[in-house]
Amino acid sequence: MLNNFLRKAALLCIGLSLAVQAHAQAQSQPAASAPEASAFFDPTGLAPRPAMEELAPPVMRPPAVDTLATLRLRGVLRVGVVPVVPMVMRNAKGEFSGYSVDIARRLADDMGVAVEFVPTTWADIIPDLIGQRFDLIASGLWVTTPRALVVNFTQPTATESVHIVASKRHANKLNSVLDVNQPSVTVAVGAGTPEVALAKRLFPRAKLLQVEGEPFGLVLKGQAQVALLATLTPAAIARAVPELYLPFQLPVGSTMAALAVRKGDPDFLSFLNTWIAIQRQAGWLDERLLHWSLAPEPTP
Repeated sequence: MLNNFLRKAALLCIGLSLAVQAHAQAQSQPAASAPEASAFFDPTGLAPRPAMEELAPPVMRPPAVDTLATLRLRGVLRVGVVPVVPMVMRNAKGEFSGYSVDIARRLADDMGVAVEFVPTTWADIIPDLIGQRFDLIASGLWVTTPRALVVNFTQPTATESVHIVASKRHANKLNSVLDVNQPSVTVAVGAGTPEVALAKRLFPRAKLLQVEGEPFGLVLKGQAQVALLATLTPAAIARAVPELYLPFQLPVGSTMAALAVRKGDPDFLSFLNTWIAIQRQAGWLDERLLHWSLAPEPTP
């Protein structure tokens, strides 16, 4: 037993000695230096993010108008229109008719309100909408990016073909589209319309003349030989104006037309898109579009 006791005592002494030596070595070593400062060092393990600097204060919307509730309370849907065949026309009695007029009347009827058409001009139609002269535009308004910055468009109500309309007197020898792309030819287009970009792409050598309103008016005045015209009824326009003709039967492009409303009321826009989808699915939009394409005359 004595030998076992002495053996255990010796082992205990050796263990204590090794522990003392290890502690002494730890005390003699220099402390580990902290990691160098770095853009990617963070005690939490996340890289620091610089504070965002606002270049301009956020723009807050004013309180929104509930257009649907306002219309139902008022009992009248006010619609901005500009005469353009076959979207908006007047008959001999001065009454409105046309594809866009049919849409406005059907919309008001489904909403259970009356409809009031407010005449305006192409130059004023969007400012008048923003100024609350009317609730929406239904006049075959073309969808463009500049316009979409200031108003909201619904889904398209029609796609109009873009045709070349020419003067019988000043451009009666056009055999191909290439004949239009000449420095001696002036092409009239509506200002701010998709036809501007189309004309620049198709006729880079021709002179481009932009105008507010119907571009074929410049052709009638002799200021341009041809015009790009987006319409559902190109042949009807050529028949109605003897000085004009269609040198080519096929269109050179197309553009979308839609209803337009003020920004800030997504509920009204959603309702209009839903209503248009229902009318398209039921076949009513196509039926009205075909009617006014084949018979673009004001309803008596």
